[in-house]
Amino acid sequence: MSAAGAPGRWFLLTGNRRAVTLLLLGVVYVALVPMALVFLGSEQLLAARGTIASLLNTLLSGVILLVSIVVSVTSLFVSQELSPVGRQRERVERAREFREETENVLDREVSPARPSAFLRAVTQGILDRTQDLQDAVDAMAPGHPGLDEGTEGEPAAEMDAFRERVAADVEAVNRRLSDGAGTFGILLAGLEYDYAGQLYALRRFRSRHGTELTEEVDARLEDVVAALEFFVTAREYFKSLYFEREFATLSRDLLFVSLPALVLVSYAILAIDAEMVGGTTVGVSRLLLLAGGAYTLALAPFAVLTAYVVRVSTIAISTLSAGPFVLADDDPDDLVE
Repeated sequence: MSAAGAPGRWFLLTGNRRAVTLLLLGVVYVALVPMALVFLGSEQLLAARGTIASLLNTLLSGVILLVSIVVSVTSLFVSQELSPVGRQRERVERAREFREETENVLDREVSPARPSAFLRAVTQGILDRTQDLQDAVDAMAPGHPGLDEGTEGEPAAEMDAFRERVAADVEAVNRRLSDGAGTFGILLAGLEYDYAGQLYALRRFRSRHGTELTEEVDARLEDVVAALEFFVTAREYFKSLYFEREFATLSRDLLFVSLPALVLVSYAILAIDAEMVGGTTVGVSRLLLLAGGAYTLALAPFAVLTAYVVRVSTIAISTLSAGPFVLADDDPDDLVE
């Protein structure tokens, strides 16, 4: 995942979505009133009260349509959880089998129950398997073709660099994980781990030194690959849980925001049509302040949708990878050949 500045990262990922929504609405209102005063000419703008009311009416209809569509889409996500008991049993059995297979790969009797501890155990298992692989490579007989320590790119040196890369990724994941990390925190930690790049590096290592490698090295290499596959499976599962929760939260917040917006914007339309608003406040027309406030309120559901979709789309883009393929615009140079 490419690094971003702290404000951008807060807006796209780490910031509370309600705080991001308030920020968007604040920017709209603060920008709208000065723009109307300086660039549009408030006198001419406010003279057309019917046009203002018509604009707010259009936005009001858009809010109703938006809420209906988003709630319907979320219902589709929720409906996936409604299934016969047989399918639910099958899901439970598959989850149990996955945990048992993970325990076999990690050489643990029982895998951690907490998702954060589970992900930490998997990444630590990857590092341990990588260390075993490095030991197996180092143990290859001296004088074996290609093992001259003075030769750049020899297997032991390449594997040492690979282990350092894995250790750095594991450390980054552990920094973000805590015992109380929620689904999003776990997913955010998983984004720090470049599993696709590591799979590619292992494939390239085997391609370059396949004829030199012993059976022990081949077996240890397969152990690392298996551990990486378990990691990505766990991360994708946590991502699916996060998406379900995020869309459910989006629907709830949309409903909470939309009802007050509908009521207040409707009142503003009636007040503007009845010419109930007049005079100025600190030199600014009260009609302009009311129209700007009503316009901002009408955009509140769209701001909520923007805040959530921006984060969901950022997560989706950041996890566009499939096995050894990395679907991103900023691929590291060592992955491009």
